[in-house]
Amino acid sequence: MRVAVVTGAAGDIGAATARAFADAGHALVLLDRHAAVLPQGAGGLALSCDLSDPAAVAATFAAIAARFPRIDALANIAGINHRAPVCEMRIEDWDRMMDVNVGAMFLTCKHAIPLMTGKAPAIVNMASISGHVASPDYPAYVATKAAVESFTWALSGEVGPEIRVNAVAPGWVAAGFTRAALKTGADPAALQARAKAAHLLGRMAEPSEVAAAIVWLASPKASFVTGETLFVDGGLMRVH
Repeated sequence: MRVAVVTGAAGDIGAATARAFADAGHALVLLDRHAAVLPQGAGGLALSCDLSDPAAVAATFAAIAARFPRIDALANIAGINHRAPVCEMRIEDWDRMMDVNVGAMFLTCKHAIPLMTGKAPAIVNMASISGHVASPDYPAYVATKAAVESFTWALSGEVGPEIRVNAVAPGWVAAGFTRAALKTGADPAALQARAKAAHLLGRMAEPSEVAAAIVWLASPKASFVTGETLFVDGGLMRVH
């Protein structure tokens, strides 16, 4: 059985990705600071871990190695966002964004790669269209997502041909703070109208649609794809 590690597994996209990997027959290792739940019928581990803490990540991957003989897929989905213009952003908020969105990805890859010894292992990193279409007041987020793509490209050269490494760059997704705004925001209809205008497909993505792209990139069906960014953006980049 193939083994998939999913970070940020307690979030909407992480949970959808875990379900998609389980449906594809993988055993799961779910990592998050918060409690992640294994999908019904899926086997594996759900571990609490601050992925920005080097010691915690090292200990977590030691626990993974004690349970499983190898890792076949690593989906780096964990990430945070913070809205503040440069002159108003606190240094600690900037540093936290870098530590979680980029530093944690470095740490998980560092510890996962020695365990990726099976047939056709793959890493998929969570980028964003925000790395290409920079939104005002989100300088730290857009910087981290651009860094994710550069990290992905560099790593693919380091570990190929043994391991494939790619990134997924979604447009707007009905997940996280966006889903919360749709449920409890002052004007959900206006948000839906903005999403319709922003995407050629006239809507934002569901988490399951992003998850499907991640699992495809990690699968043998994408066996000749590495060092790439797959845009799952409903045509947002074409609008821009």
